[in-house]
Amino acid sequence: MRILIYRLGSLGDWCVALPALRAVRQRYPEAQIALLTNFPVAARAASAISILDNTGLIDEFIAYPVGTRNPWRLLSLLVNLRRSKFDVVVNLAAWRGATKTKRDATFFYLAGIRERIGFSPVDGELNYQADGMAEPEAARLLRRIPRSQPSDLTSIESYGFVLTDSDRQWAKQILTASGIDTDFIAVSLGTKVPAKDWGEENWCGLLKQLGQRYPKIAVVFIGAADERERSQRCGAHWPSKVLNLCGSCTPRQSAAVLARARLFIGHDSGPMHLAAAVGTRCVAIFSARAPAGQWFPLGAGHRVIYHKTDCYGCGLDVCTEQKKKCILSITVDEVISTVKDILDSSTVAKLSHLRILRN
Repeated sequence: MRILIYRLGSLGDWCVALPALRAVRQRYPEAQIALLTNFPVAARAASAISILDNTGLIDEFIAYPVGTRNPWRLLSLLVNLRRSKFDVVVNLAAWRGATKTKRDATFFYLAGIRERIGFSPVDGELNYQADGMAEPEAARLLRRIPRSQPSDLTSIESYGFVLTDSDRQWAKQILTASGIDTDFIAVSLGTKVPAKDWGEENWCGLLKQLGQRYPKIAVVFIGAADERERSQRCGAHWPSKVLNLCGSCTPRQSAAVLARARLFIGHDSGPMHLAAAVGTRCVAIFSARAPAGQWFPLGAGHRVIYHKTDCYGCGLDVCTEQKKKCILSITVDEVISTVKDILDSSTVAKLSHLRILRN
C-alpha cells in the first residue's frame, strides 16, 4: 500500500505529532508512507525531515507549496499525487474549520485517493475535559486515526523519539569540551510568535536570581541562530559556565543535549516539545493565546505556568490591545519558585503536574 500523510508545521508540531505518526505506522506496518509537508514553514523553523528522517515512520517527503496563490503549482502537485497512486491519505493538519477541511478532502479526491481519513469535523475539533482543560494536541491528532491503539501521553514511550549514537556522541563531545557534563539547565528564550515572548528583562532577572541560588550549575542555551545574541546577553547574568548553542546544532543534536539536562526552562516553543520528547522535565512559561492544555508538554513531571486571563484563547500572534497581559503577568518570582521545587526535590514526579494560575 501507499499511504500519504498531510501535515504542515515546524519543530513543536512534529514533536506532538509523533504519537499519531507511530499510530499510522502501526496500522500500516508494511506500507510505503509519504509525508506531504512544508520545507520548512519559515526560514528559521526546523523542517519535518530534520526530525523524522531515519526514524522508520516516514519513507518519503513531498513538498507542499505553503501559501501559494499560483494555481499551476497546485495543479502540478495534484498531477504528481495522481501519478504516485496513493491508496489512503491521513489528514493530520491543524484544524482550520469545516469549509477548508472539506476543500482539502476534495483536493485529495481529485488526486485519485479514494480513502480519506481524518477529514470529518468531528475528528478535527478540539475537545475539552470536565475541568475545562483542552485535550492535548497529540490526543486530538490520534483521534483522527480509526482503530489506533490507546497511547499513554504521560509516558515518554508515546513519543518514540529516536536518538542515534551519532546524536548522543555529538552532545557528549560538545558538552565535555565546554567542561559541562549533566549538571546543567537547558534554556530556550526564543519564540517565533511575539505573543509568546516573556521578555528579555524577565529572562535576565530570572537567570540572575537563579544563578545566585545555584552557582555551580551550568546553563546551556538552545535555539535558532537569531536567538544567539539575546541568549548571550541574558547568559551574562549567570555566574557559572554558559554554553550558547543557538544556531550551532541540528534539531536532533539539540535533542541529544536536552536529554542530558537536569531541567529545561523556556517558552511554549519547539525546544520545549523537544525536551519533553526526550524525557527532560520542563518548566514552561505560557501565554494564554491557546486554550490551557492543548500545547502543554507531554510526559511526566512538567510544570506549566499559565495565567488564564479573560482574553485567553485569542490565537493572536501579536498582541497589542491587551499588551500581552497573560504572559507578562507571570513574575520572575513565580518561575523561580517553580524551578526551586524541582531542583531542590530529591524525587521525580510520577504524574505531570500542570500548574494553572488564574487571575
